Amino acid sequence: MRSGLIAALCASLLRDARVFCRYGLFRQHQPYVASFKLTHACNLACEQCPFIHLPHQNLDYKRVIETLDRLYARGDRIVIFEGGEPTLWRDGKYCLSDVICEARQRFDRVGVTTNGTLPLTIRPDLLWVSIDGFRETYAHLRGADAINQVIENIRRADHPRIYAHITANRLNATETPDLARFLNGIVRGITIQFYYPYSRNDELYLPLNERAHLIDRLIELKRDGIRILNSFDALRALKKNTWHCESWLFDNVNANGSVFQGCYLDGRARVDCSKCGFSPYTEASFAYQGHWRAIQAGLHIFFPSRRVREEMFEKALPIE
Repeated sequence: MRSGLIAALCASLLRDARVFCRYGLFRQHQPYVASFKLTHACNLACEQCPFIHLPHQNLDYKRVIETLDRLYARGDRIVIFEGGEPTLWRDGKYCLSDVICEARQRFDRVGVTTNGTLPLTIRPDLLWVSIDGFRETYAHLRGADAINQVIENIRRADHPRIYAHITANRLNATETPDLARFLNGIVRGITIQFYYPYSRNDELYLPLNERAHLIDRLIELKRDGIRILNSFDALRALKKNTWHCESWLFDNVNANGSVFQGCYLDGRARVDCSKCGFSPYTEASFAYQGHWRAIQAGLHIFFPSRRVREEMFEKALPIE
């Protein structure tokens, strides 16, 4: 069986037989996941954000809908809205909720990544809240003492699938395991990626030897039942960054409406694969290549059918 056929078959069983043909039989390099920047505007000034100094571009509603149609035609079946801060997006009477409604009519899954400082009233299928540290670290990284407000917004929200997303860096690495433990009882799950040094001399970059130590701690936490949703295989691969990236699985949309397929860094920063920490790319690449645990992780996050998880995966595979 060809590499990637298993991943495509699993996807087809869930949603669309065309996925099986496209990726498994015909080996077409069409994208599957779109990362859509609606705006560069943000209410925080995060030290680790490479977009903070860019002009505050904002797509109008008509252009957003045209881009959604274009992404679907290109092959994308999952779209994740981000920013800047996507909940700040407005065009006249239209807001992010209108965009989500339109996206859900086109895509299998719609997600949003937010800083969580505003009330979490939007209703995508999946909602990620970025949290990178406890109070002092959070304030240093994000330029505001807002962590208590973020946690309160999560607790008050009635959304069924809120995840926390941690970007590990040199400043927050030592407290990331404790942060994961703390968030475990507050959110549905935790995803972790590693900061990429957009600048040449970037003190936030966590060297691979320190990253490996943190990953070992995260693997222990995952074994102990902390809801870290990254797969074991992908976490281990990120220790040395020797994995093969199937970057074509992703489309990226800039806040000016331009669309490009491939690495998240293309046109945004100098690409150095040895320092990559973009775990979504690791998971998607591994799923396409037939790694069962990465497929399981993707199903758990995006298609959380208990029957599918239990019958296809959890009963067939040990947790570790």
